[in-house]
Amino acid sequence: DVKIMNRINLCAIVAIIVLSSSAATQEERIAELERIALYEPSDWIDENEVIPTPDNAKKKFNLTNGQLLEDIKVLEKKYSVSETNEEKQLCRKMAVGWIGTYGMTNEVSYLKNIMNNSNDYAQEYALAALIHVFKNNSMLISLIKSVVTNKVDFSYEKRRSAYTTVYGMCTKDRSDYYIDDPTVHARIASFFLEQAAVEKEFSLFVDRVACELNPSYRHSQQRRDNLARLRPAGLTGEQAEIYDARQRDALPKEGE
Repeated sequence: DVKIMNRINLCAIVAIIVLSSSAATQEERIAELERIALYEPSDWIDENEVIPTPDNAKKKFNLTNGQLLEDIKVLEKKYSVSETNEEKQLCRKMAVGWIGTYGMTNEVSYLKNIMNNSNDYAQEYALAALIHVFKNNSMLISLIKSVVTNKVDFSYEKRRSAYTTVYGMCTKDRSDYYIDDPTVHARIASFFLEQAAVEKEFSLFVDRVACELNPSYRHSQQRRDNLARLRPAGLTGEQAEIYDARQRDALPKEGE
């Protein structure tokens, strides 16, 4: 009986030590994630430089994906939307982006709450995270539409960024967002073709991308009609010249 009691007491002591270590270790893990978030690559070109990611913390502390995600969310909550310190803001921004990488579809609602808050300095990071989550999903286009058509919650710059980011998913060697997936490319090509008929604010960019991703659109009647309808009335100067050039470019090829 004494041996049993001693063994129970020993187990209890070990459990207390483990729990204490876990509490202390979490602080270390969060500190490590902050160091990773604030890492500044060297200004010198160094092919051997390895830029750290949360995977480094995962390996260092022997974490599961779930444990790493929880640590990332702790970091995201550590600093508020009202935070003004730039380094602390950056830590939270990076954490929001990492949630999209390590959380996947389970964290969509979490990220959308951040993305739909125009007063949140991490808004664009939440959008990037959701694009990563939906990159191989048919919901990608719905997500982008919800941004580019919403002038209330998204600034001009953020709506433009949504367009350029999704375009980057089709542009190899020109974008960090590129995805080698014909199905994704087809979805994005159809999206730009659809937007070419309705987008006024970014009409020239959308027109160019629609032509690039849908070659048959370039000399189509559909394009000529779109350009004529979307061209602002009374346009002058450089913008008028650009529209003139686009409308000439949209004319049928000789022999067609």
